[in-house]
Amino acid sequence: MPEVVRIYLCMTQPLLALGAAAVFGGKDGYEVIPTPTDLKDLEKVIEPRSPSGADILVVDFAPDYGERPDSFTSQDFIASLRRVHPDLKILALLPPFQKEDTVLKALRTGASGYLFQTASPGMLLDAARVIAGGGAYLEPEMTPVVLTQLRKPSYLVQEAQNKIVLTERERFLVQLAADGLSNVQIADILGLREKTVRNLWSTLFEKLGISDRTQAVLWAVRTGNAELR
Repeated sequence: MPEVVRIYLCMTQPLLALGAAAVFGGKDGYEVIPTPTDLKDLEKVIEPRSPSGADILVVDFAPDYGERPDSFTSQDFIASLRRVHPDLKILALLPPFQKEDTVLKALRTGASGYLFQTASPGMLLDAARVIAGGGAYLEPEMTPVVLTQLRKPSYLVQEAQNKIVLTERERFLVQLAADGLSNVQIADILGLREKTVRNLWSTLFEKLGISDRTQAVLWAVRTGNAELR
């Protein structure tokens, strides 16, 4: 994990924000940054990432505000934020007991990690550690929802019609990500620098018209370019 992980907490629920701040604030290697609740001010507060650090934006998600353009969890806002801060990781916290369509709606926002708001402090720290290292994190209870969606014939047909062809290196890249490897681990296997791996992802995101590793892996599994092993 990077030497210092800066945590930005942007939440509509003050008690949830206080709880997350307490979890990260009590651990070495984490720095909780005071974060405004206004979207315009948020972009100004997030500082450029240091070479030895990582930045994580923690947001809460609910279906009634997740699609609003003025929401921290709207796809448009996350995409615009990543254009300014391409290395920023986003961890989304979902309310518990959500229906399948709500979980899938959250997945489409393009975050790096997903947890239910009932997750334990240990799981929150695990998720932060994984995505700070360049990986993606999905709470185990959400996995059946994703697998069910991937197996739906309508998705398979829809993705089969897509004419995008991946290179051998791109297929290897998404397969390693599907296996749960971080960018650092992928770089070691491919004999590349981590920055080069990030550039490979950026090129692939542009090619697929998406914005994060999770969506790339889901697309690859649906189209047969990767498999869940």
